[in-house]
Amino acid sequence: MIAKNNIYFRPIIKSSIIDQILFNIKLFLFLFLAAPMILMSFILGGIFPFVRNWLPVIFYRMVVWLLSIKIEYEGNIEKSKRCNLFISNHISYLDIPILGSQFPLKFVAKLEVKNWPIFGFLSRLAGTVFIKRARSESLLQKTVIFKLLSEREKILIFPEATTSDGNRVLSFKSNAFSAVENQNFCIQPLVIIYSEINGMPINRWLRPIIAWYGDMDLKPHLLILKSLKSIRAKIIYLEPVNSKDFINRKDMSKYIEQKIQRSYSYSLSRKKLAG
Repeated sequence: MIAKNNIYFRPIIKSSIIDQILFNIKLFLFLFLAAPMILMSFILGGIFPFVRNWLPVIFYRMVVWLLSIKIEYEGNIEKSKRCNLFISNHISYLDIPILGSQFPLKFVAKLEVKNWPIFGFLSRLAGTVFIKRARSESLLQKTVIFKLLSEREKILIFPEATTSDGNRVLSFKSNAFSAVENQNFCIQPLVIIYSEINGMPINRWLRPIIAWYGDMDLKPHLLILKSLKSIRAKIIYLEPVNSKDFINRKDMSKYIEQKIQRSYSYSLSRKKLAG
């Protein structure tokens, strides 16, 4: 059968012994370097802002290197450096090291992440802002995020409030923009898209290899991810906007959602044509 020989029916090619050896060497080097970095963060992070801000960036770059993720860029990155709030679509836990490897960012995550094994520890180490998704906590969350933005911290929020299957961008939650409503903050909309695994274009049947959503178990997903030889991702920097230019947070949320949705859909359709 010709169909059975089609590479798309074998998206995960079993890694060779050499591939496994190379990954294990990289993993050893990663752990060897990560341990003193974590210790340094504990000891010096509270004293020196440079250490506190840039050690997570270096760590994220090491994760990107470990998993052989190649990152492409589109748009004006220089403009983003003047922004306070970063808004992105959300597909996988890989979004965090990919986006966090650019420059110091504080991510906003649901409170449950704080207690996750490994990921929770690393999130706390990176200064993640944990929020409890309850209406009674909304004012406190708004105050915390506004304070950080006012102190010129760079904050990244995923307004979908969960990961998607990668086939579309989910509707944004407008309360993600509460802290900047009627304020004067520069907002950088981002689009993250995964285009290839093992040199093959990703289609809707292959996206679950990268996307982590619904009730997927983490451990099997990580094991599949570990077996990949390469992943190609792209970060698209859309034109920044200012929060003061919107009547309210709902208008702001809808505008940025539409910009990200259009860019994501266009990138998917362009990728299909190229394939």
